Amino acid sequence: MKVQIRDKAALDALTVANLRAYLEAHGWGDERPWGTWATILSKEGGGKMWEVSVPNEAGGLLYAESVAEIIATLAEVEDRSQLDVFNDLAGTSAVPHNFHKGGKNMTASPLSRLERVALRTVWTTEAQDFTPWLAQSKNLAVLSETLGMELATEGTEQGVGPFRADILCRDTQDDSLVLIENQLERTDHNHLGQLLTYAAGLQTVTIIWVSATFTDEHRAALDWLNEITDDRFRFFGLEIELWRIDKSDPAPKFNIVSRPNNWSKTTQQIINKEISSGGLQHQRFWTRLREHLDETASRIKLTRMPRPQHYANFGIGKSGFRLAAVRYSQEKHISVQLQLRSSDAKAHFGPLQQMRPEIENEIGRTLTWLEQPDSNLYSRVSLNYDCDPTDEENWSEQISWIADTLQKFDLAFRQRVKDIDASEQPDGESF
Repeated sequence: MKVQIRDKAALDALTVANLRAYLEAHGWGDERPWGTWATILSKEGGGKMWEVSVPNEAGGLLYAESVAEIIATLAEVEDRSQLDVFNDLAGTSAVPHNFHKGGKNMTASPLSRLERVALRTVWTTEAQDFTPWLAQSKNLAVLSETLGMELATEGTEQGVGPFRADILCRDTQDDSLVLIENQLERTDHNHLGQLLTYAAGLQTVTIIWVSATFTDEHRAALDWLNEITDDRFRFFGLEIELWRIDKSDPAPKFNIVSRPNNWSKTTQQIINKEISSGGLQHQRFWTRLREHLDETASRIKLTRMPRPQHYANFGIGKSGFRLAAVRYSQEKHISVQLQLRSSDAKAHFGPLQQMRPEIENEIGRTLTWLEQPDSNLYSRVSLNYDCDPTDEENWSEQISWIADTLQKFDLAFRQRVKDIDASEQPDGESF
């Protein structure tokens, strides 16, 4: 059984200096920048050129995932376990005081105790304190990470029928609506009624109910809603807690108490609707891609249950943008794309195209830039790979290419699309 290093605290504790020192000592070099976020180091071995992306700074939402990916690559290159690589990278100064190496404490420092903090000592009111705090991108990222989604705030106190949703978001993977309803107390029937009203009025929506404590009946109600609805609706229930260590600042922790049963919903769809053999093949392919991304600790995640369709979408941190992997069976190629799907598509496309030389240099390939001249709603940047998507014996190679290219697109485009402000472009004109 292969051990994968997934502990976020342990991964975050590895310093950039330790990573670079280890890599350079083991023959990694030929440095080149990857935007402003990371530096690419490469090394030849086993007849193959290997690459790793080393963050320029520690911290951040994706730092632990990047370190995990470096460890996974080193384990493959050096043909040894990830745990052995981690232990060599760590050293005595790079890991938390309570992390064990070789079954022994690395320091004699005593362990601290976690202390529960009352929610109202930090957030006095829901509307004026907790909701504005959660709507901030850095705090919403904590909730997103817990759910395995990428959420982008659209607004707070948004009108939905006779009620006002606390926070309105978009799931950047497919731009679907996500409504968040907050309670700093025990769940109650009034909030459950609001959730049902939202679902009835919006038809397609993800609803997240955050509360201090869920009663058994309200948890059962969400489970029941997830069971009887199709995949247009998703209901999540989460309890929010605050914890501190000694005199540290309180830290939030979200615990999922109810979530959609994606397997049963997908099974029901197969029962209710006949799926073609081609659709089932698509679903098998995306399932294998999802497993590959998980096994390699990739920063790219396929969070939705794989569907019997020729494409799979991935969030990139901003509403109106998404990455997509597409299988073109008749045209005999696969594709990774940055898709711009909003009323500001043209206004966003122009500034990105101005950065084309730098972007293509970072990705290492010439890309296809397609701006629809008769539509303000859709543009895309893509890279294709010639192959037969129906040849299952070649799927491993295709999946590796898609995973690698998705990662390159994410690194090249994520921060750039976040930085673009369409309102600064005159009348949404393109360049």
